[in-house]
Amino acid sequence: MTEHDKINQASLTLMVVGANLPLDEITKILGIEPTRVIRQGDVLNRLPQVIAGEDEWLYIRELESPQGRDEIMKGILEQIRRCRDGLEKVKQCGEIRLRLRVQSDYAQMAYCLMPETLQDLASIGLPLDITSISWGEVGV
Repeated sequence: MTEHDKINQASLTLMVVGANLPLDEITKILGIEPTRVIRQGDVLNRLPQVIAGEDEWLYIRELESPQGRDEIMKGILEQIRRCRDGLEKVKQCGEIRLRLRVQSDYAQMAYCLMPETLQDLASIGLPLDITSISWGEVGV
């Protein structure tokens, strides 16, 4: 891991959230194996205790580059585009969205979305949440 990689780490998650989700059916419809499944009532954190209020079907992929031309992101978006009909079926079960998470060990972070990536996102038609986490070390 290079120093630049330590500063900016990112992942893209396809998520389905809702009450009483048919998790196995979602996997079958989308043809994508989830990375993580959370069921309502699961303990997400012990101190302080956080309990999942809904079911979540998550497909999480770590991205390789914060520079905007990440081949993993491009591949995920293409995979999602191929299962567009399935997405419409799954929308009847719960809320579907994408989440871009950017994390930094320092106070400064960024993730560049290129115009072609924005076009791909728009063509898929799912909301995109962007979250950032910084531990805010000083001296960079």
